[in-house]
Amino acid sequence: MAIQVEVDNRSFLIPEATDPCDFWTSYFKELKREVDQDNAKMLWLLTWKSTGSATCTTSPNFNKWMLKNNLDVSNMATRSIADISEIGGNLFGLGKNLTKVLFIGIPIVLVVVLIVFLVMLRNTTKNADITDLTQLTPIGRLGHTAKLLSK
Repeated sequence: MAIQVEVDNRSFLIPEATDPCDFWTSYFKELKREVDQDNAKMLWLLTWKSTGSATCTTSPNFNKWMLKNNLDVSNMATRSIADISEIGGNLFGLGKNLTKVLFIGIPIVLVVVLIVFLVMLRNTTKNADITDLTQLTPIGRLGHTAKLLSK
């Protein structure tokens, strides 16, 4: 829960570690409005150092906001976590595009396979005659076997 501090008849809500990341960004905006940019940055960084939220530094959006405002409070481990979560978001986006590709691609591949199968079937049956057809039946195979055994 934020702590209210009064300085020179000005009230500030100071965020704590349990406060959401949006509260930290609004706190910085409030500081910029009340004091100049450099002092707001210094006060925000001092507040962050004493009560900063480590979970905010794992958020890609919060890290982009800090970069935009020239605030650097994260260490390498939390930056890596944020980068991994952003990569995960990109992979899910890829999955959406991949689904569209598969939706169109699978029927096209099946049609091509069917055409290749029909062309192969046509080429193999081009020189077929009635004796080849009789070989497909059990009696035809039996008659062919009897001819082979009689020789």
